[in-house]
Amino acid sequence: MLPRGWRLGFRNKLLVASLLCLLLPASITLYISNSYTEHILRSQVIQNERRSLEQESLYISNLLSNMVLVANYIQFDPGITLILKENWQRNKLHEPDNAKHILDFKEVTDKLNSVTSMMEKTFVTVLTSDGQYYSNYAYAKLDVGALLKQPWMEQARQQPAFELYWAGVLANYIPTAAPSSPQVLTIARNLKLSSDSTYATLIISIAESRISQIFNDNRQGQETLLIAPDGTVLASRDKTRLGQPFALMDAVKHSADSGFMDYRGEQYLLSSLEIPYGNYRIVSLAPYREAVSQISATHRWSSAVQIVSGAFFLLILVLLVRQFTKPVIRLDQVAARVDRGELGIRSGVRGYDEIGRLGKSFDHMLDRVERMIIQIKVEQAQKRKAELAMLQSQINPHFLFNILNSIRLRIIMRGDEENAELLFSLSRLLRMTIQQRDEYTTLHDELHIVRSYVELLNFRQSEEVTLDTDCTSESLGVKIPRFLLQPVIENAYIHGLHQESGRILIRTRTQDHRLLIEIEDNGQGMDEVTLGRLRAELSSEWQEKEAMPSSRLAHIGMSNVYERLYLTYGAAFQITINSLPGQGTTFRFELPEEIPDQGYERERGSDV
Repeated sequence: MLPRGWRLGFRNKLLVASLLCLLLPASITLYISNSYTEHILRSQVIQNERRSLEQESLYISNLLSNMVLVANYIQFDPGITLILKENWQRNKLHEPDNAKHILDFKEVTDKLNSVTSMMEKTFVTVLTSDGQYYSNYAYAKLDVGALLKQPWMEQARQQPAFELYWAGVLANYIPTAAPSSPQVLTIARNLKLSSDSTYATLIISIAESRISQIFNDNRQGQETLLIAPDGTVLASRDKTRLGQPFALMDAVKHSADSGFMDYRGEQYLLSSLEIPYGNYRIVSLAPYREAVSQISATHRWSSAVQIVSGAFFLLILVLLVRQFTKPVIRLDQVAARVDRGELGIRSGVRGYDEIGRLGKSFDHMLDRVERMIIQIKVEQAQKRKAELAMLQSQINPHFLFNILNSIRLRIIMRGDEENAELLFSLSRLLRMTIQQRDEYTTLHDELHIVRSYVELLNFRQSEEVTLDTDCTSESLGVKIPRFLLQPVIENAYIHGLHQESGRILIRTRTQDHRLLIEIEDNGQGMDEVTLGRLRAELSSEWQEKEAMPSSRLAHIGMSNVYERLYLTYGAAFQITINSLPGQGTTFRFELPEEIPDQGYERERGSDV
């Protein structure tokens, strides 16, 4: 059993049950939702990064594609190739032609400007084998000798014909463009004769800043890089990373296109996509927290709305439960005060629902209990008055009992046995009156009292009354109120036999846990009018009586018998009176076999 402090009342039990029914499913739902949301967030972030990389890859591929198209145009343009080959032959034969060179230079540069005019700013340089160059940018003192000595330039000049050499990101070799574009992404191609002799080298570059502008590094901590096959960073918004090796290149090579990993003490989303030129790869590195910030914010707002809604619902639930259970709490408080003896309190709970009807019935029950207690107090007061009157009536018989015993002894001493026996009957009747303190006696003892009373009546009158009994053995032990039969015998002797000779028969038996007593005389009987009046007097509501006079027992009367039976049995007894003129009268009592408790509500209901 729980300690008293841990026991919950009805209201708290209802609140706890409601909270469990609300919070338990909500918690499970929130847990499952968060688990699925986490999975969906990861998938959504990966898809978003993938789409972003695809768009950026498309832009970069277009730029590189333009560079490749320019290289192909120059290589396969008949006019340009003819000029370059003729220039190579003149230089080989040592027959320079300055006028021809000027015309050729103008024709080539015009074509270079023409082919690059409709695309992104692209630097095109054509180096001849004799150290001359053609370009689409403003004339500048290009240090061709230094350019030819660059390691990447040597590797480019060793490439076979028609092969592009992806030199990567270089320091801008054009003096006039270097301030605005410090680094350029460069490709190169050898232009060779059928004899495998190089007659020119084509160099095409684009500003690295134009590529890094494409990168969508709009989230804090996000980096998007263009990586060479060897892991060198070719383009980035962070210029300090250009030309540096990418630290996670191994992860890029050995993992799928997208995945999560720990980097710099934080979880990052690493995504990569290979572009179709130069085996270059575009790589995105974004903190997971920042990548899901917008989606997480939406989820947080949704969770916050659910929590606020749940809290509001709980508040409404608590208020409604308190309102609904307030009448029950009131009934419990009233019941506790009634248990302490405050019978005048009422709950005042009313309504058209079950609780309202319960409160009304509870108050009506308290009203009935209060009326019953008042009625019992009145009845107990009446019983005390009757007992007091009976006690007062015993004072004289007590004195007489002592005197009668003295007279009886003297008569016995003189040898008058008959009169001594008569005095013994009288003293026995008085002894039953004085010594019996219990208000109930057995039917057997009550018959002894009646027999003694009849013997005294026969002594007083000249004509004798015969008293016969027909009683079953099981009925003799049943308890009945004391002096129940004596008033009926007296009434039969006075009103039925008119104090003359006659016969009185007492029959008793038990049936269905009830005691049946019939007192029958063979007197003159009653007509219908007299019998009806007697029945009406006994069945009418009795009022509180004054204390009975102490003159003699015969004055107790039939009304006293009826009142005593009512106080003892309530509505559980019956008195029946039957009489015919000239044929006598019969009194019939039907009583419970057991004396009932005294704490019931008494109702009039006896048949007379």
